[in-house]
Amino acid sequence: MKRISRAVTAVLLCLSLMVPVCISAFAADAADTSACVEYASLDEYLAQSTGADALIASDGSVKTVFMTALAKVINTLTNTIIDVLGKGLGLIIPATPALKDYNSFNLDEYGDFYAGTGEFLNAPATGARWHLGYDEESILPPDFGEKAYSMGGYKLMAQTNETFDGLWVRTIILNDGSGKGNVVFAVLDAIGLANADVRAIRAAVADFAKANNIVSINVSVTHTHSGIDSQGVWDHTLTNVLSNLTLGTLGLAPLKSGVDRTFLQTIIDQTAKSIKNAYADMTSGELTLAKKDIGDDYMRDRTAPYTFDGNLYKLEFTPDDAGKTPTIIASFSAHPENSGYEFTVISGDFVPNIEKVLNKAGYNFVYIQGCIGTITYQRGNSDDGLDLNRQEEAVRYGYEIGYILLGMTKTQAECEKLNYALGDMLGVDEYGSNEGYTKWYANWQPVTEETVAPMLNIANKQYIIEVENPLLDIVGKVGIADYLFLFDKNTGKYYSVTECGYMELGTSLKVALSPGETYGELLMGGKGLEGFQYKSLRETYGENIIVFDLMNDAIGYLEPDDDYVYAGVQYSEKNEEFDADSWCLISWGKHSASKVIGEFMALADSVR
Repeated sequence: MKRISRAVTAVLLCLSLMVPVCISAFAADAADTSACVEYASLDEYLAQSTGADALIASDGSVKTVFMTALAKVINTLTNTIIDVLGKGLGLIIPATPALKDYNSFNLDEYGDFYAGTGEFLNAPATGARWHLGYDEESILPPDFGEKAYSMGGYKLMAQTNETFDGLWVRTIILNDGSGKGNVVFAVLDAIGLANADVRAIRAAVADFAKANNIVSINVSVTHTHSGIDSQGVWDHTLTNVLSNLTLGTLGLAPLKSGVDRTFLQTIIDQTAKSIKNAYADMTSGELTLAKKDIGDDYMRDRTAPYTFDGNLYKLEFTPDDAGKTPTIIASFSAHPENSGYEFTVISGDFVPNIEKVLNKAGYNFVYIQGCIGTITYQRGNSDDGLDLNRQEEAVRYGYEIGYILLGMTKTQAECEKLNYALGDMLGVDEYGSNEGYTKWYANWQPVTEETVAPMLNIANKQYIIEVENPLLDIVGKVGIADYLFLFDKNTGKYYSVTECGYMELGTSLKVALSPGETYGELLMGGKGLEGFQYKSLRETYGENIIVFDLMNDAIGYLEPDDDYVYAGVQYSEKNEEFDADSWCLISWGKHSASKVIGEFMALADSVR
């Protein structure tokens, strides 16, 4: 009876946390204290709260010191409140069978991990040549349309059976001709995928991988916020929590994960198929690298100190056989979230629209998410002053990025010719005379490309990470997501298993494979890294290192430890105002960034 009452109490408390609250905002007129305004999120509230900012009217430097200190006070307060409430709730919630024992868990026996190519090469092997295979498969479930699926994005339990474009897995397999093995990168149009589900994909191709010398299988997501829920926290959330804390806890019914089993099986089957088809497609060729700074026009960081890599990176594979299709691998940092605000139809956001342009030009395409942090895409140029809905904005942004990828090394005249050769998809002729219209190739400056030497080194590492965020501990305890959660009954701490990776492509590019959403200062350095125990990745490993985020896991935001806040503010000296910072409500915890960076550096240093 005591166990049942605990379950009922826990359900009621969980439900209370999910009910929108009414927040009294700071009013410009202090006399107006009666208004109680509803906001969609704490972000919206904080973004519109300027009362504290108005307290300081002195010079900028004094204001900066004061406001930065005030932000620290606010953040310490909110962190403490959430920690206390979350841990208190966690004590009441009974453990479901989803929670595993930390002390009996053996990481070395945890299956379906791939370590990489082994000892790193320092020069290409004799006669080395790049080989690449490509494939793309739909991951829409077979019953989509007949059955409504929950969207993984900004609204709990928003369901739809309609799609604007579709969802795919795009896969490349690479080797350098050295015989050291084949390396897989499969990227899903999804918001995130738990490491446990990544391992399920690997298990589905285990025999194939062994037979064909596949030594590293890496699965990531585009991070679209308008896909089907692949993490489990948006699908029938309330009923899943209710069922797991009552029937599931008592052993009267199986646990209900929010990751739809039909969708997950589709992901596993189609990704496995894509890996096999990409292997069959492998052919020799040349790999080149080009990068172009597009940050000011096409990306923006939502959180001070606005530190991010504004480059668009393009790896282009050109087959030796002219009859084979070339492949473009693109990476830059941006949340594909615009379509997700509509809550009405499934969409890959801007990603499939980049692909439309590149396919029209005769290329295969795969997008790998960059060092994403709190970066979203800036639509000013691609919107061109037009009156567009969210979906149309995503389309135009994708088209424009597609054109830029194709034109990176071309002259302005060549870009203009390319624009019309592909059908003027952005409507230069139709809208070009409108006020606010910007031709994508105006004032164009081409960049150079370099040939990437055929040398592929990659090392992967699995490790246990503490989950310090009490809200995520509850998710693990309740069992609505597919993450492997471990509990240490001796210390009361929660853990999970994640991975990192380090890759070198010739001497041209180094890549950190990160399981989370990495803040830009961890890569770039600067003021936002003050007090952090490690130097930035670029200061440590050189300017040619980049980050592939959400790779082989989705553990949330990685914010430098000293600035970590569940729900608070960061002070923007540039704009002289607060930026809302509630991203780390979705994060493994305060020390996740130092743990992930420390493990990555240990891995990189062990092979170099």
